[in-house]
Amino acid sequence: EKRRSELSDSSLEDESEHRNQGKSRKSRGRRHRKRRDNDDTISDTYSESFMSQSLADVSTSKQISGNCIQRLWILSKLFVRNLPLSAASISFTIVLLGIVWFKWAEELLSSCKEVTFHSSQCSLPEFPGCYFCDEFNHIYQMATHFHTACSYIGGVSVLLFFAKAMMSWRAFIDEMSSPTTASPAGLIFMTMALAFVGKGDAGEMFVLLAAFLHLVLVAWFIYMSIAYQTMPDPSWYPNTIGIGLSAVKVWFYYALPGHFLIAITLMLTFLYYPISLIRVALSEKMSATICWMQMLCPAVSLYSLAIIMEPSFREERPDISHFQTLQRTIYLPTMTCLFVLCVIGMISSLYGITMRLNQISKEEFSPAHAAYAFPLLMHAIAVQSYRSGLDFFNGSTVNPTLKSALHTYFVFLLASGTFVAVICILLYITMLPKWTVDIDTMNEQEPPPPNETTMCENVTYGESLIQYYISPAILQANETGILATVYDNDKRKFRLRRTRRVPALGFEPMMSSRDFTRERDALKSLIGREVIREEDEEADDQDNTGSEVDKSEVGGLGVNV
Repeated sequence: EKRRSELSDSSLEDESEHRNQGKSRKSRGRRHRKRRDNDDTISDTYSESFMSQSLADVSTSKQISGNCIQRLWILSKLFVRNLPLSAASISFTIVLLGIVWFKWAEELLSSCKEVTFHSSQCSLPEFPGCYFCDEFNHIYQMATHFHTACSYIGGVSVLLFFAKAMMSWRAFIDEMSSPTTASPAGLIFMTMALAFVGKGDAGEMFVLLAAFLHLVLVAWFIYMSIAYQTMPDPSWYPNTIGIGLSAVKVWFYYALPGHFLIAITLMLTFLYYPISLIRVALSEKMSATICWMQMLCPAVSLYSLAIIMEPSFREERPDISHFQTLQRTIYLPTMTCLFVLCVIGMISSLYGITMRLNQISKEEFSPAHAAYAFPLLMHAIAVQSYRSGLDFFNGSTVNPTLKSALHTYFVFLLASGTFVAVICILLYITMLPKWTVDIDTMNEQEPPPPNETTMCENVTYGESLIQYYISPAILQANETGILATVYDNDKRKFRLRRTRRVPALGFEPMMSSRDFTRERDALKSLIGREVIREEDEEADDQDNTGSEVDKSEVGGLGVNV
């Protein structure tokens, strides 16, 4: 009896332990399902074969082994390889800050006197008209040092992208293969042109290289946009209209190529800008970051034209009476037209931001938000160019009220643009390690490559002037994520993997899983309705002609569409 009681007690303990194990497995299953349901990744489109590899990825900086120098070297390589293209916005902004504040100091100082544009006394000719200043003035020295420091910081930092292209060429090509992720690339060459002009023979080489590469980028981006059937919007401006800044700086060395590039800029401005205005006003799905860049297009064109239309002859005291007469009839009306377009662009940007305040309130700061840093400063430079052009060609005939209004508007843009730029620069630099060396891919299933996404068949569906769906190119970019470099501490080597943990694609903030699924299903539903409508029209036509057609052929057409 004692042995029987011991056996019964042990069996009860085994049974209770078995029940507890079953409960724990069920609870783990429920927690796993809950975690899977709440995961931000697009789980239904990913391959399960990547799960075991993805679970091994963790925060890089916390897992790297080795001494201090080895860790620093690995982190530096990760930083360069994963540097977002939108970081070029920060470099461009820094250079703009140096230019606009230096010229503002020249205008304010009584020791600065206006001289002829191409005279030997004209240093740093960044605007129409030029100044010769007392170099021993302390304020002027501070402004000069600030301008020089901004030029070198912006110029050297933007050269990191050439290092990225060499060290991680597959990731760089992947970013440049989509109009969504490639949108900030033009800012690299715009920064180079502004930063290195006037820096001797080496500066001339960098300016010419930037202009050539920007021209290649213009052709490539237009080709990509035709292939994806996208339509102009403000994200196009850095890669297309931005070549106007390269045109200006090339013109300082060689006038004819500069005029050729500015002709391309003006042609693209009058071609793209009206379409972009309509789309920003009427396309509800456009991101706020993209809308804010609307003011960039006419600003670049106005600034470029203001410099290009200066006399190209180099004399200390040239006779420009005939030149000024010609420019009053052609140059100033064109400048005034572009200035009006600048004001319209500012209104359009403000309208786009106002209509998307709800969207902005839900977004966290991401690499895409670097798009807020530079448009106001570029707009301020354009206004200053127009002011300088009026003073140079019209002189005392300009209405004093207009001059006062332009001056007040410029000061407001200078103050507000500097405030926004500094905030964006500080936030971006603070968050940059999280987007480069600390990309946490733990528990993330690796997204599919672009040719295996659910949007692959519909990516060329295209865009329309007024659309109520998100572009298929943007949806595909959200589904495939970016190609990032991670460090495998066990194998002691770098490897590439796709991830959606970097919350931006060019100037487009990354969509959440729920938003992506909703927008993707809405677009596929729209495409399906159009396919059905086409099939019905074909059936009606064939009924009218009395012919018969195989239903499988109609279905095949539907799949192909």
